[in-house]
Amino acid sequence: LGFEGVTAIAGGWSHSLAVSSDGSVWAWGANTYGQLGDGTTADRLVPVQVVGLTGVMAVAAGASHSLALKSDGTVWAWGANWYGQLGNGTTTDQSAPVQVSGLTGVIGIAAGQRHSLALKSDGTVWAWGSNQFGQLGDGSNTSRSLPVKVTNLTGAVAVAGGYGHSLAVKSDGTVWGWGFNGYGQLGNATMTDSLVPVQVTGLTGAVAVA
Repeated sequence: LGFEGVTAIAGGWSHSLAVSSDGSVWAWGANTYGQLGDGTTADRLVPVQVVGLTGVMAVAAGASHSLALKSDGTVWAWGANWYGQLGNGTTTDQSAPVQVSGLTGVIGIAAGQRHSLALKSDGTVWAWGSNQFGQLGDGSNTSRSLPVKVTNLTGAVAVAGGYGHSLAVKSDGTVWGWGFNGYGQLGNATMTDSLVPVQVTGLTGAVAVA
């Protein structure tokens, strides 16, 4: 339906994203907050092209926001922005992509429900958006509309975001988590939220995380 050769996909709460082999991004589903990125807030039953995006390598979807990683290492975002999850220094929803401020050299992205994550080529992880449970990993519960560096985390090779928690794999094969832990999702044998990364107990040799 207008594109072919899909190279990456992502699913949010009620919207979907696909990257075409030509580097364009296509979206469909709910669009109340502009999360389809077509410049409107009209829901779409078939894919529409996200405006103004080329050279995209990867996409990620939160509850009602979307992220794209371009081949130049920049990150772009659109949709709901109540907690600053678009990372452009505002809390204004966007129906077309805006660049995440101050991020270059990014090689991976992930989205939680209302927060966003970026993995840089230097092994650091950056986060922005809702921080109710400490899911940004900066040692606070303060939501951020600009990226902040996750504390005490180096050598990361993969990231993932959940409802209110975040995960990273390090190059040594260990897994680390931070944020909401009410059900033990940080894997450190407690149910206490953590504002900074804690190591998942007993895991080695990891290469990916979700």
